[in-house]
Amino acid sequence: MMDDKKSKALTIILVVIIVVIVGVLSYLGYVALKDKKVEDTYTQAANEFEKKVAGSPEKSKGSNSTLNSVNVSLDKSDRQQMEGYNVIGTIEIPKVDLKCAILEEVTPRSIEIAVGMMYTTAGLNEPGNTVIYGHNYRNKLFFSRNDELQTGDEIRILDESGRKITYEIFNIFETTMTDTTFYTRTAEITNGKVEVTLSTCTDDASETDRRLIIQAREK
Repeated sequence: MMDDKKSKALTIILVVIIVVIVGVLSYLGYVALKDKKVEDTYTQAANEFEKKVAGSPEKSKGSNSTLNSVNVSLDKSDRQQMEGYNVIGTIEIPKVDLKCAILEEVTPRSIEIAVGMMYTTAGLNEPGNTVIYGHNYRNKLFFSRNDELQTGDEIRILDESGRKITYEIFNIFETTMTDTTFYTRTAEITNGKVEVTLSTCTDDASETDRRLIIQAREK
């Protein structure tokens, strides 16, 4: 009788363990599929933006040889959108396999579906500085892998005018969420160079409110 009770108890324990394992695996599978859907969405939006720009009428961009221009211009009356937010460009970071649409503004929802322009002195890919914010979900989405970047790594940004600029990272640091002293780097401060700043939460931001800042300038 005692052996039967032990056997039943072990069977119940085994069933519970199996149920827990199946539940955990199902949850992990759901999270992976959800992340893949989000990644596919912002990558597809970036690809569609590139096609839109490539199909726009030609327009001269001047003689600045530092701009890798495709000599086109996107009609702003026909802007691409994601859930009502204007797509103003794309960002690629080869080292971390990121390709994402850039939205015109930062709101709680806009940065759940892409990255957003938080601040700019003169416009995306224009002399001065543009700050782009993206979430760190501690996975592979958005700016989650920015902590793997180093000085010298490249960032590529395509804008609505068809310019695709390659930037090189020159500074990486952490600061508080309220620090904006590095935002207003005008063309006078950058000596006419184009700069981009990437901002995201650190892995321990929920306890520290820290931000990881990546600064890069045109090559």
